[in-house]
Amino acid sequence: MKYLFVTLALCTSLSAFAQQGTFSGQLSPEDQKYYKNESATGMNQLERIDSSVKEINKIYSELAALKTEVAALKKEVSELKGKK
Repeated sequence: MKYLFVTLALCTSLSAFAQQGTFSGQLSPEDQKYYKNESATGMNQLERIDSSVKEINKIYSELAALKTEVAALKKEVSELKGKK
């Protein structure tokens, strides 16, 4: 029974050390273009959250502007169809 526990602990520790070397904690250059506000930029977590919220709010405002523009275009299209 002790042999089983020792073997299990050895396998667990070896798998943990094997996983340690595969991930360095840094994003690859291919993945970095999809992420903004990395911790390497010198911003703390609160500043990164604030900048992310600002980006999200900017996107929502652009989406709202596009929705109003689409509504205006639909109205214009319906008026043009009515004139035919």
